[in-house]
Amino acid sequence: MSSYNKAKGSKFETDVMKYLRKLGHFAERLAKAGANDEGDIVTIIAGQTYILECKNRKSLDLPQFWAEAQAEAANYAKARGLVVEPPAFVIVKKRRGKIEDAWVIQSLEKWIENASTTRTNNN
Repeated sequence: MSSYNKAKGSKFETDVMKYLRKLGHFAERLAKAGANDEGDIVTIIAGQTYILECKNRKSLDLPQFWAEAQAEAANYAKARGLVVEPPAFVIVKKRRGKIEDAWVIQSLEKWIENASTTRTNNN
């Protein structure tokens, strides 16, 4: 990966972190650790920890991005001795879009779980 692409990715990670903080959520960038990477950002929203894998790429490889996010959430949990892995999501930058226009990729199962929890908490 070129230094230009690394800088582009790093800026997107920082922008996502700042956006989450602006909304009042805890968010920190995670250190790169090669094969032991733990994701790009850890955030806590409504008491739930999430691992975010941020992508700012011209071409998308969602299966690869998803596998990477899941592996890194497992690394995060293992490094902290957590029994349960935090949910992981892929955040994809929308070309020429604002940060709040980025896409969030998650599994159908996790989406239904989150939607059910939100509905239960709002009733």
